[in-house]
Amino acid sequence: MNLYPVFLDLRGRPCLLVGGGAVAARKAAALIGAGAVLTVVSPALTPALAELARSDSIRHRMKRFDESDLAGMFLAVAATDDPAVNGSVAIACRSRGILVNVATAPEAGTFIVPSVVARGDLLIAVSTCGGSPALSRKVREELERSYGPEYGVFLRKMAVVRQRMLREVQDEAVRRETFRAIVDSDVLGLLREGAVDRADRRIEEIVKSVTGR
Repeated sequence: MNLYPVFLDLRGRPCLLVGGGAVAARKAAALIGAGAVLTVVSPALTPALAELARSDSIRHRMKRFDESDLAGMFLAVAATDDPAVNGSVAIACRSRGILVNVATAPEAGTFIVPSVVARGDLLIAVSTCGGSPALSRKVREELERSYGPEYGVFLRKMAVVRQRMLREVQDEAVRRETFRAIVDSDVLGLLREGAVDRADRRIEEIVKSVTGR
């Protein structure tokens, strides 16, 4: 499969999850984490999903899936242990132009959920286009060792610098030079060592040296 890689903004989007087992629970956690307004359709739920329903983190329809459940949905995930049910969800979604992921048969859906390394706002996605989930896991684990939590801290600091530069510096070329200088500096290394104060001072030195501010 030649897939088009994309990151979706699901904040406030109505999404449907069909299934109430362990796989569905993992899918639910990821969807909620992305800000989806999640409805779960299943006759029964795992304790984790039941707790999400009690806390109103999800809407639960205690029933089997039928096509009416797709009304108004932006995206759906089929995660039951019944391939026939998952297949019917995929067919119904395709006929309505709704994005769908099928846990048991990725090729039946319209998108695949990749292995992801998350370091704050840094998201690194790995996919073998369904060819080898085991290889995806291996590559993800290697990336996890290479990209530590300092990258999340670095990105938070860069977001602050970016907003400051947009307010104070009109010259786009100067802004780009500043961002590049920070990225190419020893700031990440200082953060990796836990020297946050030194990293902050280094960022200020770079900003001043490039912009004169």
